Amino acid sequence: MGGIRGALGTVALLATLYGCAGTPFNWNDARRIQPGMTEQEVTDILGAPMVVRSSGAGTTWIWSQGDALGRSRSFSVVLNEGKVVQTPPIPASFQ
Repeated sequence: MGGIRGALGTVALLATLYGCAGTPFNWNDARRIQPGMTEQEVTDILGAPMVVRSSGAGTTWIWSQGDALGRSRSFSVVLNEGKVVQTPPIPASFQ
């Protein structure tokens, strides 16, 4: 019986950790990112992005995080030639 409880506890722990995976950030820091900032300035504020995608418009950096309840949130910026060219609007309600 203890083996099953231990296995279930391990599965629950792994599910919780998986749900919290990502690159933690907070919305106040994300609001500081502005067009014209360099890659270094962005990483100094938010850390390294979780995902980097290249396209014809430039490179999109994405930070994403989840919580134990399965909720997730993300923030992204578009860079071109090493500088931020686009940031999304962030609603004031995002804390």
